[in-house]
Amino acid sequence: MSPEVAAIIQHSLDTIEANLSSALTPEQLSREAGFSLYHYCRVFKAAVGMSVMRYITRRRLLHGVYRMAQGQEKTEAALQFGFDSYAGFYKAFRREFGTSPTEHLRNHQAAHPARLNLKERGNIMERKAIENILSQWNLTGAAIEAVCYPNTGHVSDHAYLIGGKYYLKCSESYGSLARQAELLGVLHPEGLAAAVVPTVNGSLVAEDGPWQCLLTEKLEGEPLRAVDALRNPEVGQAIGEGLARLHETLLQVDPVLCTEENLLDTLRGWAIPKAEEAMPDLRLNGWLERFAQLYPALPVQIIHRDPNPDNLMIAQGRVTGFVDFDLSRIAPRIFDLAYAATGILSVVFDRAEETQRSGFFPLARAIWQGYHARSPLTAEERQALPDMAIALQLICVAAFAGTDTHRQLAETNCRMLEMILANEPLLRQPIG
Repeated sequence: MSPEVAAIIQHSLDTIEANLSSALTPEQLSREAGFSLYHYCRVFKAAVGMSVMRYITRRRLLHGVYRMAQGQEKTEAALQFGFDSYAGFYKAFRREFGTSPTEHLRNHQAAHPARLNLKERGNIMERKAIENILSQWNLTGAAIEAVCYPNTGHVSDHAYLIGGKYYLKCSESYGSLARQAELLGVLHPEGLAAAVVPTVNGSLVAEDGPWQCLLTEKLEGEPLRAVDALRNPEVGQAIGEGLARLHETLLQVDPVLCTEENLLDTLRGWAIPKAEEAMPDLRLNGWLERFAQLYPALPVQIIHRDPNPDNLMIAQGRVTGFVDFDLSRIAPRIFDLAYAATGILSVVFDRAEETQRSGFFPLARAIWQGYHARSPLTAEERQALPDMAIALQLICVAAFAGTDTHRQLAETNCRMLEMILANEPLLRQPIG
């Protein structure tokens, strides 16, 4: 798709977002775009992954359920976003997300729907395409429920709960799910990841047009509740021990499967300059030079790279496995240890009181101590863990700053970085 056409569709998306209470039609939007209705609908679906009207309905549902979560009366919220009644809203919500609004709000925190920016997000798979691809597992007619991440309330555009028993992951990135299937094949026998379910013809990944899909069984347990972890930092011991088991098993994986990431190059060439733009008062005072001296001695291997609380499954106080290996890379293993701690803090930072936020420091140290007890850290790793937490915050600020989808996350991570820098001695106490 040319940049000019992408800009036209982006303008349509912005128009839709600004007029969710109005009776928008594809005909109106196609005239504004200067396309015939037929051509406009084809281009829109190619850019967004779903039809115009389904996209409009989906956005109205997401905004409506968010308003309900904020205390607006159900019928009032439904009427505000173009439905004739709450009953109509209810039926449309269940059809789109596979659950009722009440069930959704009971089990998840509703997040404010971020504006869709085509440069920042991939397509959304049509429900009919999902139904078609399920036939490759003999699951035609199985219930399809959208996945909502409990810590943030965000609804996934690329993951679905199937029949209450399986998770379907969808991607347009060729080869990414095959790589994940290989990782899961090594991790599942060790009780660290879900089992991959082959298609009826024995393939690990199913294909339908541009889409590739991976089906896995459900893992035991539930995603870690970040707010509970901050209140009870001792759970960090179990998290650290789980990460140590994960890393031990990932050493069995052929390193050719993942690319290597040099964090120093990332920090010097991109993250620090971008973070300094977002935080003009940022003063690192020679921090990068100190971290650079330790970095060459840090052991590297395949890591998860995104062990946020929604990707970390817990049952009865122990880690039962990890999900979403989309970002796995070869990098210093302490990256995951620092990320597990900062990821927990990031999802509750805006709604936590200062006393709750301070739970981050004993939690981080408990994670690191739990890891060290099973898989001893080198002296350089123990010294560099606080530096890795700072490096992660710089990378997060740089990645989220200037985006529509993650604008609030950028602000949150700026404040987190300020808090960590101001309390750095609390992270530098000896481990082990």
